[in-house]
Amino acid sequence: MLVIMDDSPDVRPDWPGDVEKKDEVLSMNFKLLPQKKRKKRFAEAELLAKLRRYEDHLNAYGADIDAINSGGIVSLPGTSNSKRTTEGSSVDQHLQLPIRRGIKHANHTPWTGVNEELFDTEDMLQGSSEDETFAKPITRTFDAIKSDAGEMLFYTPTDERLIDLHPPMVQIFRLWQTFLDNINPIIKIFHAPTIQAQILEASAALDNISKEMEVLMFGIYATAISSLTDLECNNMFGEDKEVLRLRYSGGVRQALHRAGLLRTSNVTILQGLVLYLVSCLNFHIDPRSLFCLTGIAVRIGQRMGLCYDGSSHGLKPFETEMRRRLWWQIVILDIRVAEVSGAGCSSLTYMWTTKLPSNVNDSSLYPDMRIPPPEHKGVTEMVYVLLLCEATSHFNKMRSSQEPLHVKDKELDDFVAHLENTYLQYCDASIPLHALSIFMTRIRIAKLRMAPRHPHLVNTKQMNADDKDMLFSLSLDMIQNHNTLLKGNIMRFFWHIVINVPFPAYVCLLVSLRTRIQDEMADKAWEAFMEVFNLRAKFWDRREESRPKDSAIHAAVANLALKSWDAREKARPGIEVPAMIFKFKEEVRAKKAKFSKAESAQTETPPQNEGGFDDVAFTDSFWMDQSNDGMGQATDLGSGLMNGILTGQENGSVGMGMGWDFWNDLIPMNGKQSGNGQGFNGPNMYSS
Repeated sequence: MLVIMDDSPDVRPDWPGDVEKKDEVLSMNFKLLPQKKRKKRFAEAELLAKLRRYEDHLNAYGADIDAINSGGIVSLPGTSNSKRTTEGSSVDQHLQLPIRRGIKHANHTPWTGVNEELFDTEDMLQGSSEDETFAKPITRTFDAIKSDAGEMLFYTPTDERLIDLHPPMVQIFRLWQTFLDNINPIIKIFHAPTIQAQILEASAALDNISKEMEVLMFGIYATAISSLTDLECNNMFGEDKEVLRLRYSGGVRQALHRAGLLRTSNVTILQGLVLYLVSCLNFHIDPRSLFCLTGIAVRIGQRMGLCYDGSSHGLKPFETEMRRRLWWQIVILDIRVAEVSGAGCSSLTYMWTTKLPSNVNDSSLYPDMRIPPPEHKGVTEMVYVLLLCEATSHFNKMRSSQEPLHVKDKELDDFVAHLENTYLQYCDASIPLHALSIFMTRIRIAKLRMAPRHPHLVNTKQMNADDKDMLFSLSLDMIQNHNTLLKGNIMRFFWHIVINVPFPAYVCLLVSLRTRIQDEMADKAWEAFMEVFNLRAKFWDRREESRPKDSAIHAAVANLALKSWDAREKARPGIEVPAMIFKFKEEVRAKKAKFSKAESAQTETPPQNEGGFDDVAFTDSFWMDQSNDGMGQATDLGSGLMNGILTGQENGSVGMGMGWDFWNDLIPMNGKQSGNGQGFNGPNMYSS
């Protein structure tokens, strides 16, 4: 629209230097030029033009427009009418494994996960179709978790003031020190010296604290509490861990709502959200809900441009480094939760330009610096984080590679040499952070070697004997390295070790031990299992109070272990039965009796919270000893089992490709495992 000013002599603007009119308030008269009328277009013509464009696009995608216009039914590519269930079928859709697998893999790349894989894993854990006691253990475990995090998005106002949820000043400093000792070395998302100064200032005047700083402080409280045991919480704060966890988690949610989470572009608020999500990794929130929340963190990070490296956009070195740290933690967190929840691969499958964080200590960084600090040669405070980021980066490259297996092995050998020369050779295993870095890296490398040998990835019909042997060996290596961490003197990172149990390795060995009975590797595998059982008895029983052992996932794994032991006993009569097996037999017997009683009382569906699995959530110390979510204790070992159940990965970094599809080839298609030992080689083994 063009605007012209009236040029009448009695009206003129007060231009600079016009002394006569300086003190007058002048008006300006405007005239509007009439708009040119648009030529109207018939709605029908516009609609026809749109339809033609749509048909052109559909044709480009291979659609048969004539068949559609004639009213025929057009099958999707890769599917057939024979794979459809008949109308009115009462068959459980989740049990139609051949149908789902055929549809799933028709348009399914090896590295793309889908939610249906949940049921494949559940069928394997169930052991056989007649074991209804152990049906759908993963889903039932998830359903038993009390919180779905709905309050994060649909906030309910409360009369409780946020300032009243803060601990006293002395306890704030204790929580901050706990965070520095237990969390910060492995979750590096900010500059600790800068945040410490801000916490000191904020804690002296909590009534004047900024909204973003309040979010971050409650995030620090929540993660610090998650790293402590019940005994430590009572000794340090005089309250039970669960009471503190609920208080500070509620504080984070209230602070995020107050700060306007969904519209924020504030880095500090995003840091607080990430810390809250980290504190929820021990299954206090249903992983399916947690996956949605990590998606929010991803979207906020993308909106803030964290996915682009700041060095290419003129940002200061300090800000660039903090953005790198935060983005990579979001990437790792989202990948991990995506796999745990059964959603498959994270949405972060595109390439981003954000570089790896720098190998520098916090002491080398300060907010006003103008030149990036030189990279340190050797080990810094960032060693654990960088090893994890490096593994994530390498896996992203490996999964998109179409090279043959021997080329991938050579690339992996070169990558391992890079890690050794850059980081590991400088590590001292007597230092807790270094020991954690060494053994977790060994576990990740084993997973990297395992991934391309999965049949889906090499596009073969089945694994050959050498690959099966290597899979067994790598799984055993992962368990042995994890056991070394469990019995090591690194208790301040115990919370992290136990939420990263290499669960796929356990299941892989248990299934393989149905056929691998009398060789040296099988003996070592059972020794590793018994060592875990003894470690649990030594450390976790004395650290935690009596726990119910009714988790669905725990019962299913125990049942799977018993089936493998039965095969071993048949082949080796008179073999000594370990205490672990006696314990499992007792628990499975009790579980079946409880399930039968529940079924007789209510034939249609087992009662909730009365004798079924659904009354117990999966947040205990290990898959051998699960607890109720509402009574969650200090070191939630069981969550680590579930963190790896779908992925074969730690922190979501290196096992994405093994998703829930990883287990398809370890069991027959119909979910049955008879005692004839067809674990890996059975004729019904699914293969792509």
